[in-house]
Amino acid sequence: MDFNLLGPLEVVDGDRVIPIRVPRHRAVLAVLALEGGRPVSLELLQEALTGGREITTGVIKVYVSDLRKILPRDLIETVPAGYRLRVEPDRVDVWRFRDLAGRRDEDPVTRVRTLEQALDLWRGPALADVESDHLRRMEAAALEEQRAAVEEELCDVRIGLGHHRECVVQLRNLARRYPLREHVHLLLMVALYRSGNLGEALSHYHRVRQVLAEELGAEPSAKLRRVHERMLREDPALDAEEVRTPSELPPDDRSFVGRRDLLDGLSAAIARGPAHGPHPIVLYGHAGVGKSALAVHTAWRYRARFPGGQLFADLRRQPDAAGTLARFLRAFGYPGGSIPATMEERTAAYRTLTADRRLLVLLDNVTDEEQVRPLMPTGPGSLAIITSRSALAGLAGSEPFEVDVFTAAESRELLERMAGRARAEADGEATARVLNACAGLPIAVRAAAARLAASRDRSAQGLARRLRDETARLDEFQAGDTGVRPLLSLAYEGLDARPQALLARLTAITAPSFAAWIAEPLAGGPTSLDGIAERGLLQRLACDDAGQDRFRMHELTQLMARERLPPEDTARALSRLARVALARVRAAVLPLTSEGFGASPGPEAVSMGTTEIRDSIEWLDAELGFLTALVADLHDLPGHAWRLAHALTPFLEARHQQDEWRTVNRHALAAARADGDPLGAALVLRDLGDQQRAERNLAGAIETYQSSLGQLIRYGDAVERARVLLRLGVARLDQSRLEQAERSLAQGRAEFRGCGDRRGEAACVRALGVVRHRAGDQETALACLLSALRSARDLGDRYGQAACLHALVSVRLARGEVSAARQHAEEERDLADHRLRDLRLTANALLSMAMVLAAQGDPEAGEHAGEAARRLRALGDRCGHAWALTTIGDITGRADELDLAYSMFGELGDQHGLAETSRRLKRS
Repeated sequence: MDFNLLGPLEVVDGDRVIPIRVPRHRAVLAVLALEGGRPVSLELLQEALTGGREITTGVIKVYVSDLRKILPRDLIETVPAGYRLRVEPDRVDVWRFRDLAGRRDEDPVTRVRTLEQALDLWRGPALADVESDHLRRMEAAALEEQRAAVEEELCDVRIGLGHHRECVVQLRNLARRYPLREHVHLLLMVALYRSGNLGEALSHYHRVRQVLAEELGAEPSAKLRRVHERMLREDPALDAEEVRTPSELPPDDRSFVGRRDLLDGLSAAIARGPAHGPHPIVLYGHAGVGKSALAVHTAWRYRARFPGGQLFADLRRQPDAAGTLARFLRAFGYPGGSIPATMEERTAAYRTLTADRRLLVLLDNVTDEEQVRPLMPTGPGSLAIITSRSALAGLAGSEPFEVDVFTAAESRELLERMAGRARAEADGEATARVLNACAGLPIAVRAAAARLAASRDRSAQGLARRLRDETARLDEFQAGDTGVRPLLSLAYEGLDARPQALLARLTAITAPSFAAWIAEPLAGGPTSLDGIAERGLLQRLACDDAGQDRFRMHELTQLMARERLPPEDTARALSRLARVALARVRAAVLPLTSEGFGASPGPEAVSMGTTEIRDSIEWLDAELGFLTALVADLHDLPGHAWRLAHALTPFLEARHQQDEWRTVNRHALAAARADGDPLGAALVLRDLGDQQRAERNLAGAIETYQSSLGQLIRYGDAVERARVLLRLGVARLDQSRLEQAERSLAQGRAEFRGCGDRRGEAACVRALGVVRHRAGDQETALACLLSALRSARDLGDRYGQAACLHALVSVRLARGEVSAARQHAEEERDLADHRLRDLRLTANALLSMAMVLAAQGDPEAGEHAGEAARRLRALGDRCGHAWALTTIGDITGRADELDLAYSMFGELGDQHGLAETSRRLKRS
């Protein structure tokens, strides 16, 4: 419901006007409405109605009761000592008028509209039919004064915009109503002067001077006198400047498709833009990704919000900001001969012109922040839409939006819109091949669609056939002046020689993404990927888990860059990269293993920056995909390939990365054979045995270990033989061949001791402890495990400590030493969860604690075992999962878990697991 007081009192309920016929009722309602929902005391109502002398509060209550019968009953609320009209201020025209009149920080064009809206609320004199001397004196007079001030401001702003002729009549009326308001007379004189009526302007000054002398006995103000004097000498500065409203946006592309998420984000950003300054939005991304089309489309969607004008500049064609500023000044009506000569003066003039305008500026193909800063508008609420291949992170207050390649649906929609749906659907498979070759790059889709549209082909079959040839593909993506090759080549030519070579060498990498550390070895010297990304030839991705920036190269950029890669250059660059990668992997893997590595291609000065296990794991996790692909990429450098694969093995085993491990070992075997290094072949066979054992192919693992051992007896050294003997012992232990396991482990221990390798000896002692535990010799098992634990602590081998503690829990429980078992379990959990942060070891630690809690009769034992089972299953550790199920069945006495565990152990060929589960099934 609306209450209108700027004219006769009016109550509007939707389309219906509710008549208030009784004068005193109108007066009461006017007082309540003027307060805009605030409480009104009875005393104030008395004062408004009669000056506080004639009407009692009882009579006022009767008036209110009458109004409640006319209006919705709950609209007038009784409050302590008075009443309140339940209405929001914006439903009362007086409050709306004051709000509009009081707004600031608007550009002149918007301010004109705001003031016109304020004046449109008036339907006559304020409170015209409200019979109250008090209200007319205290409220209506003030409102009329505010109305005059708004009219005066409106004329002032209009004159500033060059609309002086339209203001003359309104100013004459104001001057008659308010003969003593000097600023009104000043505005009227300026409007007359600029309209070519100098004589009338001077005559009006003399009339004003006479009125002031007669009414006040005073002369006109100094300001009015100065304007009069300037008119007498026809000062050019009084002339109206021609201020234009530029509208320079390029035409919107009628074939624009997709980008819904980006458009929604831009809409929200524009809506929340700052009211007190300009708002720069940066659209950045790969070359040809459609940034300019999106910017133009967005600008057209929101141009009506910027009445101060719209400017456009393509800074690739006009990179000089000084030249662009000159053109912008001319767009605002600056005479060519008066444009300032220096950059500083042009910037100042531009800022002055835009300071009071709500302006939209579209700056396309910006190179860097320095290029765009002088071109930013300064008016409150102005918007700058900037396209760049860089995010322009140094541009203050900017809001970046990355523009990515098209989705498959967007690519299809654009092709159908440009080439026609019938042609696209005539051979769906060929159309899919064309779009696949475009790889989502909008300029490629556009070029392909334009070629189809201009051809006589009824389908995409011919184009799809031609696009199969990668060497000619870029040439096929050319239609008129729209093409992929010129765009990419232009960006490439903008790079220095070393980044150019680096971009070409990056095409030898098949990994989908890569981190910045590979740049220097590939380039052969200090360089960065950032500059290439800023040219739009690489896409910067989100940081990985190790905190590294990652990058990706588009398929069509790869084609362009590969053309510039000399074949002999590839091997040298990959060799440098392989050496650095190997050194980094070894540094990262070092905390995860007690073993060294095989023969090295030579020392490489590389700093990982840390040897913390957590950081090592995070780096290896982040780079696993890249390193797996790099092993395959090194097929022509087999020595580098197998060494890198061998160095990755401890991590792949610790993280249970079976898929990557199989891929790496497949390439490593081929590389070791091609390299002709018998030691390398033996080490890779050992790694393959590790993988087979992790997959519970124990027979295959033992056979592979024996092959590796045979080669090492002929070509290797004692340490490498001992490492294989350790593995043979553990594999035979997994098969429950305890005597054979003990012989292998004892031989390995002797070899390690003879070489002075304390880590290897401790690992053999730990495994011997497990052998003795399973054989029922708990005394010897405890001694072996405690000895191995001491060695692991002395050597700082945290993984060795975790393995010892896990085995000790079972031994202590077998001896009935529950308290000691709990201490070991708690230490294992702290080590695995907080220091190593290893998911598999943490799950094992939960299992250890479940066993201890079960021995203590704690009801939380089942919960711990269940959580361990869930985690091990998620990690793909089937053997660990089966042991967790066995523990659950043992704790709960349920046969279902034991049956499932028995079945899993059978599939895995784990004889010890089968025996233990069978024993517990009989007991349950």
